[in-house]
Amino acid sequence: MRGKLFLPAGLTLVIGGLLASAGHGQRPSACEACEKLAGYVMPSEISDEIRKMVGKYKGGGGPENVAIQKARGVIETQLYPAFAGGAACPEIDSEKWAIDYSHKRRQAALHKGIDIPQPRGTPIRAIAEGVVVGRFMNQGNKKGIEVMLRHTPQQTGLPFWTYSQYTHLAEMSPLPIGARVEIGAEIGKTSNTGKMGRRIRRDALHFAILYSAHPEWSNDGAVVTPKDGYFMDPNAFYRLQPPHDSQSLSRLPEGQKAIAVPYMKTDGSLEPASTKRIWPYVCN
Repeated sequence: MRGKLFLPAGLTLVIGGLLASAGHGQRPSACEACEKLAGYVMPSEISDEIRKMVGKYKGGGGPENVAIQKARGVIETQLYPAFAGGAACPEIDSEKWAIDYSHKRRQAALHKGIDIPQPRGTPIRAIAEGVVVGRFMNQGNKKGIEVMLRHTPQQTGLPFWTYSQYTHLAEMSPLPIGARVEIGAEIGKTSNTGKMGRRIRRDALHFAILYSAHPEWSNDGAVVTPKDGYFMDPNAFYRLQPPHDSQSLSRLPEGQKAIAVPYMKTDGSLEPASTKRIWPYVCN
């Protein structure tokens, strides 16, 4: 049955300390519940460059972070989804992959994902089978409530380990660290959580993908960091063949920019039925 939740032995739905988020000036703590999971390494084994890539690094300036992010995949590719069979699926809005966000921040910044608006409370679906490796309240942070999954090559059919990020959730998911989720399982519900100052954000999912050729990863209590990781255009996650890196994708001819994206139907079936990867919302 799709959406079934598997809990590893010894874990409960509330794990002490995992709902707390390290704020500015605080030293983040390691994720003790992560230590039993495949591939986990201590935060000290992940380079500072990767923390700068994900945009969480005390003392790291905006321009320096942006330069690292561009070198590690955060560049525009002009890819766009073309849903199988012309299905009506929730679309990406103007907040697209890798656009310049400097006008919305106090310093240089890039949009390291895509935004998909949906009515508040709309269920968000796991894009592939995987394991929960991150749960962050992100208090005082623009991302708001966040969950991250880790997917093995066998679970996605891709030749590397991938990490899917879902932010602005209405409330923290009951899925604990270490929970195994099936493709299409509910991750959380759509909302607009996250610090925005005086501006009110529309209800939407911020959806991002990281990947690495290495199985190692860490969670320091503030972010999930894949060893030698890169960002991927979320549209590229659905490509059946290489390339998947942004630099190569940006050079593809216009006729190859449309990506056939699989999805879950309202009855819980998948289109196509054999897919290992789906859009994070149900489609009609």
